[in-house]
Amino acid sequence: MKSRRLYRTILCTFWVGSNLLHGEKLAPETGNSSAPSLVAQCAAPFRDNAVLQQNIKLPVCGASLPMAKVSVVFDTQKKTATADHEGNWRVVFDPMPAVKLKSANDCPAGKTMTITCEKDGKKAVKEIKNLILGDVWLCAGQSNMAGIMKRAGHPKNHPPNSINNAKYPALRLLTPSKGEWSVCSPETAVRFSRVAFFFARRVQRDALVPMGLMVTAVGGSNIESWLNQPPYPTGGNYTKLLSPWVGYGLKGAIWYQGESNEKDGRGYQPKLESLITGWRKAWGQGEFPVHFVQLPGIRKSTTENPAGGDGRAEIRQACVETLKIPNTGMAVTLDIGAVSEHPPNKYDTGVRLARSVLQKVYGFKELSSCPLYTKHVIDGSAIRISFDNAESGLMIAKKEGFLPPKPTPAAKLQWLSIQSKDGTWHWADGKIDGSELVVSCKGVSKPIAVRYAYTQHPEGHLLYNQDGQPVGPFSTIGYGQKPK
Repeated sequence: MKSRRLYRTILCTFWVGSNLLHGEKLAPETGNSSAPSLVAQCAAPFRDNAVLQQNIKLPVCGASLPMAKVSVVFDTQKKTATADHEGNWRVVFDPMPAVKLKSANDCPAGKTMTITCEKDGKKAVKEIKNLILGDVWLCAGQSNMAGIMKRAGHPKNHPPNSINNAKYPALRLLTPSKGEWSVCSPETAVRFSRVAFFFARRVQRDALVPMGLMVTAVGGSNIESWLNQPPYPTGGNYTKLLSPWVGYGLKGAIWYQGESNEKDGRGYQPKLESLITGWRKAWGQGEFPVHFVQLPGIRKSTTENPAGGDGRAEIRQACVETLKIPNTGMAVTLDIGAVSEHPPNKYDTGVRLARSVLQKVYGFKELSSCPLYTKHVIDGSAIRISFDNAESGLMIAKKEGFLPPKPTPAAKLQWLSIQSKDGTWHWADGKIDGSELVVSCKGVSKPIAVRYAYTQHPEGHLLYNQDGQPVGPFSTIGYGQKPK
């Protein structure tokens, strides 16, 4: 317990130190340039319009003169502290619930936090206004997370009127470059990350909770730059962009990255695991939820290789295997890829992340997310495949734009292959049997394994559940190893 308190103190020192490094230095007294004046100063995320994490012991940190007496008042609570010899202070508020919204367009009345610092008969007061309680989500990754809602008129970027209808005063964004919170409106929504916007909008619509988005994403960045624990060296993006926020109360994190690590294949898994466990240790909030995007398709896949395993097949499998970590989830996006690195459809990406979070974090058990392979049974010359999130049944369908996938029951399921006992792979047929898929091939009498969409960019008629969520690519023998 003592070490936890010490660690929190160090974090708050870093927060305030980061602010001072960015120009918010203690002002000198008039006529005495060597002596700083008394100020009331808060760490970077505590700014007007902020969303504060509900239902946790909420830390608030800041800086003043060494040994100044500090009181912080918020809502019905008042907490006091004494600044240390460096001038840093910290208080912790008791858990407070958010006000449940009536709709996604609703917003509770903002409240003011008042910080008062006193020393040697002098007093400094700072007010932070229009604060609301809700759920704060960290949104990180590379360019596909960073891409913003601008180009409102481009029909491929998001559904019509996404910007014009963006009147969500309880949805707010913090970006590191601005250092301030933006309240979502048609004027400010153009600066929101597309993935984060559609994620938060859907969660807010269903869970009726205010949402705060802390978005930090760097185009072209690799996962190593975001890591913070051995055996990997601490990355530059973690140090520069995440460290100043460590300790600010979170509900969880969403992650969209991997493009720059595509060639890692299965080697991506220990890195993603390190990222999740390392961030959780840094924040000290236990195993907070981390949900991530499984990479979409890119370029073209050949139909001449039924064994698959090319391109992004193995890094997608690495993401699946990371789901063994408690309190994680994944959005499948293989059907909304593009030839280029930046598929325009981030609407479905955000919504699928939201469905995963709503189901696993907010308790919407009836809301299915993307089905994943769970087990298989060899039945003579066929193999029967089972999935989670398929209770409503499966369907063959084709996805176009932002529309739900259109059922195509007469079409052949594409990118489905089966392995014979002699080790050779063959394109296969798939028959839907309720929530299961029965796979066979006329030329294979003794099958031993199945792969589906285990390739760079599977397109066409794919497998979905009846709720329109795509079945994740899978290999019943994992990566490229031989079956036992």
